Amino acid sequence: MPTAGLVKLERLTFKLTRKKPTMTDAAPTPPTASTAEATIAVPQGTVLSTIGKRFAGALLTGVLVVVTLGIGYLIWAAIAYGKGQTPAKQILKMYVIDTETGLPATWGKMFMRGFVIDGVLNSVTGGIFSLVSAVWIFTNPERQRLTDKIIKTIVVDAPNGL
Repeated sequence: MPTAGLVKLERLTFKLTRKKPTMTDAAPTPPTASTAEATIAVPQGTVLSTIGKRFAGALLTGVLVVVTLGIGYLIWAAIAYGKGQTPAKQILKMYVIDTETGLPATWGKMFMRGFVIDGVLNSVTGGIFSLVSAVWIFTNPERQRLTDKIIKTIVVDAPNGL
C-alpha cells in the first residue's frame, strides 16, 4: 500500500562516449568523468523534460512576469516552490527533482535555484549567465541548465502529477 510522501523511483542510464584514440595519440587517455556513465533517478511515471518544453517554460515565465506585474509572479512562485515547481512549470506539468533524493526539490532548493543562483548571477553578469546556462542544456544527457548542475536538480514531465 503506498504511503503519502513516498515516490517510487526508476533508474535512467545514459552512456556518454568519447572519441576513439587515433594512431597519433601517444598513450590511451584514461577515463574521465565525461566518459563515465551518468545515472540519475527519476520518479516513476515521469520522463526528462525535452529541450523544447524547457524553452517553452522559459518563454512562459517571461510572459507570466509581465502579465502578473512581477509581484504576482513572486507570490505565485513562493507558493509553487513548495511543490518543486515554478509558475510556468505548474502550467506545463513539470517538476524540479532533487537528484540526490529523487524527490521534488524543497522550497529552499527552489529558492536557491530561482532567486539566488539565477537572480544574483544574472544581475552580476548582465544576463550572460542565463545564456551560458541555457546553452548548457545541449551539453549533457540529463538536459540540465548550468543552474541545475550547480544545485543538483533535473526537470521532469509529470502529466499526472507526482
